[in-house]
Amino acid sequence: MSQILFRADGNAQIGLGHVMRCLALADMLKNDFLMRFALVEPTLEVSATIEKAGLSIVSLPESSQQTSFLAQIHPDEIVVLDGYAFDEAFQQSVQERAKKLVFIDDLIDGHQVADVIINHAGGVSDIDYDAEPDTHFCLGPHYALLRPEFLNPADYGEPPLDGPIFVSLGGADPHNTSLTVLDAIRQVDTTLAVHIVLGPFHPNRAAIESYKSQIPNLTILQNLTAAEMVNELQQCRLAITACSTISYEVCAVNRPLIGIVTANNQSRLARFLSEEKLALSVNFPTLLTRLTPVLGLDQLVKLAIQAFQFSPENAADLLINQRRFFDGQSPERFRALFRKLST
Repeated sequence: MSQILFRADGNAQIGLGHVMRCLALADMLKNDFLMRFALVEPTLEVSATIEKAGLSIVSLPESSQQTSFLAQIHPDEIVVLDGYAFDEAFQQSVQERAKKLVFIDDLIDGHQVADVIINHAGGVSDIDYDAEPDTHFCLGPHYALLRPEFLNPADYGEPPLDGPIFVSLGGADPHNTSLTVLDAIRQVDTTLAVHIVLGPFHPNRAAIESYKSQIPNLTILQNLTAAEMVNELQQCRLAITACSTISYEVCAVNRPLIGIVTANNQSRLARFLSEEKLALSVNFPTLLTRLTPVLGLDQLVKLAIQAFQFSPENAADLLINQRRFFDGQSPERFRALFRKLST
């Protein structure tokens, strides 16, 4: 059986986005490949997540992470990189040792030498890249790196009119943007039911817990499985998330979405969600102009929630547009790709 070696990191500073994208791809390929996952000194939480997915772990020392990783590569192995430290020189070194190199990207920065580039953000084309002439591109939501539970569009049903508001601002949420979102919901209606999902690296759960005195119908959840996340999304009437992979999960389950930019690397995805009308991106205009917003984030989120409340047609249009881009067929596309790479 052919082999794949994944290389990504996840921690409280950078969140879990890189790791989760790799694990989503690994799940799509698990029946065809033997797989390992290399990380720099992974935490217990990250190790448990990877081991639960059935992958063995290669722990790399911080001081010599690049040379240690290169020494791990087998010549018959496909290497998948996902991260911001893997520049042209490093990619070249990997490519010299591996059977094939696949690079999962969301920055479109620098010269790429990988055999395959995966970027599931919408609105991206191969001409945006500085890459080798024979590089193969897998771009857009048809190559969405989502866990299998999010790839069954016929099973999710219509959004309930009386469901809770779902909130999730990523695995780390270092600035506790979740608290700002809760304050916006409080300003709309303190009686609204809210289900907030915190990631394993959330910096201050106590501050979220204290908000129960202001939003009595607040339910706090943490470290949910993919199946549990799907269940929460199926129940919700509206989701408020970061413009990251979680926003794609909402679109795949087909629910009204308010997107918030919580990191610079989310700007392209925010643009796509806004321009294709898959989500209402509340601070996208500010992101484009780099101007100081006239309204604070809490006020922008409050207005976005009210827009859905008073204009249900906004939600209906978003749902139609989401279904155009998320067809649940990305596993078949990736399996065909990797089978070809392994021959």
